[in-house]
Amino acid sequence: MDLFSKIRGGSEQKVWKCEHCNMTFNDKERMKRHKRKAHGEKSGGDDMPNMNPFGFS
Repeated sequence: MDLFSKIRGGSEQKVWKCEHCNMTFNDKERMKRHKRKAHGEKSGGDDMPNMNPFGFS
C-alpha cells in the first residue's frame, strides 16, 4: 500500500538517459542541452531562434 510513499521518500524520480554516452539526467531539458552541445544534435522544435547575428555559436 503506497499511501505514505511521498512522505517516506519512496517516490521514484524520472531519469533521462543519453543514448550516445549513457549519461543520466534528472531534468529533460538538461539532457536535451547536453545532446545538443556534446553530440551536435539539432533539436527538433527550436523554441527560441538563434539570436546570434553572425550565424555561428
